[in-house]
Amino acid sequence: MQDFWANPDFYFILLSICGSLSLLVTSLIIFRFLAITVSIGYLVVIFWVGLDKVGMIAQLGTSVLGISLNALMIAKYFYARSMASLEYTWRSVYVENFSLMLPFEFNKLVKYGQVRRMAFDSKDDILVDLNQDFRSLYYLLDGSALVSVKGDDVATLYQGDWIAEESFLTGEASKDTVKVSSGTLLEWTSHDLELLKRKHPGIHEKLKLIISRNVCHKLMRAYQDEQRILHEKA
Repeated sequence: MQDFWANPDFYFILLSICGSLSLLVTSLIIFRFLAITVSIGYLVVIFWVGLDKVGMIAQLGTSVLGISLNALMIAKYFYARSMASLEYTWRSVYVENFSLMLPFEFNKLVKYGQVRRMAFDSKDDILVDLNQDFRSLYYLLDGSALVSVKGDDVATLYQGDWIAEESFLTGEASKDTVKVSSGTLLEWTSHDLELLKRKHPGIHEKLKLIISRNVCHKLMRAYQDEQRILHEKA
């Protein structure tokens, strides 16, 4: 019995079984941690047996390579989910309005869009016109926009607000006019959003959820403004 526990073949077989069972794990990150653990076990047995034995150097190389590759992929996994993966200029934008997404998802979303800077002296530029079919979705990075219905100004949009979001959510034509005289926008065309939906449906769904939440905030803000105006008139 003592010879059995002292036999390296027993531990090699045991580690091989553990490695095979780890394939049943559905979580990739847990699988990589298990793979590293098994590889470390192989290293312990290899140095116990001695590198002078046949095949031990090859087994050593395989174990070190497995540990290195899995450690690299684990590091990439956690880096993609950390704030460090975001460019500094995008971190505040992410924290304020996109935290429902993971950082790497937000990075992908930004890559599908393009930054658009509006500067037209003192002349207002119509970004979205009344009864216009959906063309682009906009996120206001800075500046402001004026919303009007049939010539009457009804609301002002600020940093962190969306433009043409209702048309994006419903697929219907715009019910108002939006003018931006100056500011910076993040724009996704309908084509960009279609590609995003096809290649990254999870990110597309999270985007809709984020926008729906913003619409609720807008309605609440409009209600509060209306109540304040009524109170001032009373």
